Amino acid sequence: MTLFLLLSAIILTPALAALIAARSRSDEAARRVALAGAALTALLSLAPLALLGGAGVAADAIGPAVPLLGVRLRLGLDGYSVALLPLLGFMLVALIGAGPRTALDRGTVAALLATCSAILGVYCAADLAVLAVAWTAALLPGQRLIARKSPGDQLLRRTYRIFLIGGTAPLVLAIGVMAWLGARRGAALPFDVEELARVGVPEAWQSPLLALVGIAVLMRMAAVPFHGWLPVLLERGPLGVTVLLAEMQVGVCVLVHVAVPLLPAACAEQMPILAALGLFSALHGSILALTQTDLRRMIGYLVASQKGLVLLGVASMNPQSLSGALLQSFASSIAITGVAMVVWALEARTGTADMRELGGLVARTPRMAAFFFLLVCAAIGFPGALSFVSEDLLLHGILHVHPVLSILMLGATALNGITMFRAFQRTFLGPIPPGARSAGKMEALLFRERAALLSLLALTVALGIAPSRLLALHEPVVQRVLGPRAQEVDVARLERTSSVATSP
Repeated sequence: MTLFLLLSAIILTPALAALIAARSRSDEAARRVALAGAALTALLSLAPLALLGGAGVAADAIGPAVPLLGVRLRLGLDGYSVALLPLLGFMLVALIGAGPRTALDRGTVAALLATCSAILGVYCAADLAVLAVAWTAALLPGQRLIARKSPGDQLLRRTYRIFLIGGTAPLVLAIGVMAWLGARRGAALPFDVEELARVGVPEAWQSPLLALVGIAVLMRMAAVPFHGWLPVLLERGPLGVTVLLAEMQVGVCVLVHVAVPLLPAACAEQMPILAALGLFSALHGSILALTQTDLRRMIGYLVASQKGLVLLGVASMNPQSLSGALLQSFASSIAITGVAMVVWALEARTGTADMRELGGLVARTPRMAAFFFLLVCAAIGFPGALSFVSEDLLLHGILHVHPVLSILMLGATALNGITMFRAFQRTFLGPIPPGARSAGKMEALLFRERAALLSLLALTVALGIAPSRLLALHEPVVQRVLGPRAQEVDVARLERTSSVATSP
């Protein structure tokens, strides 16, 4: 019960802060409340990692049950989700603490906090009803915020509505059907993941159920053909909320915590389809990112490409590829969030994110240029960054399962690198375009912005230099997901791979 109360406090703290911030007398007061709530969430989220952070540790936190509804308020953590909590808390602090003040009014900070609260619920959910509520609740604050701030942008509102319905309805329907099947097979609490896994889902139902779960996951991971929402939201929508929604861990959590244990036969048969979609999404996103002139939209396609690589790694069902995918989800979140924050700061100063109206900024904002360059290096996998380790593991794992796909994966990664460095060159180097908005005097990065960006950069370098802690946390998750196949892993080879990846 103690762990249940702790996890409940972690999930509800940002939600409570959102309620207080929304009712604050001024935007400045709302920002102070939001920052305090985000900092408290980050501190509380470190407690489970300290208590349960040992390798192999997984914990269930069982709360009260509602037998009439077949629901038990059950939360849980494993080696993957226990590290996601402080990561999300840290990102929330960075977004609220360093975001442009003009963009962080009461409604926006309340939406940020509420979205974070729901995502924390997805990470901790061990009951399908709790998962369905948290999964849906994560999308509602963004819908309300867009309706309030962009009432005339029909493309943005229509795109978000499609994202909301397409990303929730299939999963809710699949959960309802699985609970109904569990009740028919004698489960007293058919929404409980452990009990539903014990009674089993009939094999005849597993393929259509995996298709429903897959549609929701593919929508949230912006995989082709469900990718169109992400570039539009990043270009036109509220950047802070969209950055949280763009995180890929919620989709990975549903795959490893729900799809694999409850639908094992269908996963064994249909994972190659998801792997192919992941690779196609990675290539598709990298090619389209290369053609963009707007920094926000470019980041949208880059995130879609990174999500495709993660989906490919998970769906390859190889120990190294799965370990690499879990690490890549961490690495991409840190680096891409940093890049997005630099673009956010740049747009607040120039009024545009269009690279055609920028250029020559390194002379006036050298620190901004340096942070953008270093975070770009971290995002594309330079040695010393966590993404270097994760991409190395991904490549080795996919090479053993799909040699041809590994070559195509390298092509997508190379294109992403070209795109990022080209964006740096067009934005910060070269001559200033005639009539450019960046031609006037620009304010340097503020202390709070420098502190947040430096913290993100330090985190990805620290984890990249010493990734063994994360690998140890993830190893039991990999073994559980792969089942008997995990017993065939050569642990020494995995350790050698990680040591080679971290060496200069």
